[in-house]
Amino acid sequence: MVDDSCLVSSEAESSYNMIKTETQGRVAVITLNRPKALNALCSELFYEINDALARFDGDSNIGAVVLTGSERAFAAGADIKEMKDTEFIGNY
Repeated sequence: MVDDSCLVSSEAESSYNMIKTETQGRVAVITLNRPKALNALCSELFYEINDALARFDGDSNIGAVVLTGSERAFAAGADIKEMKDTEFIGNY
């Protein structure tokens, strides 16, 4: 169990809709946060993950990043609702 008093929110946390970020010492934690969709992977989620990773990569106080899911699922896979109107090659 993590001592909540050690957790410090990232500056960028408030700008994210689909992830939560926090730091504990030199470790950054990115948590997927789309519980209703079981963290299905969509474009906005990838954008937020990449942005958070870039911010943590640029922070010399961070030595490691952990990517985790929520209690029910890490990620259900691709967000089929987002893919339904595209052709096969457009999904890659």
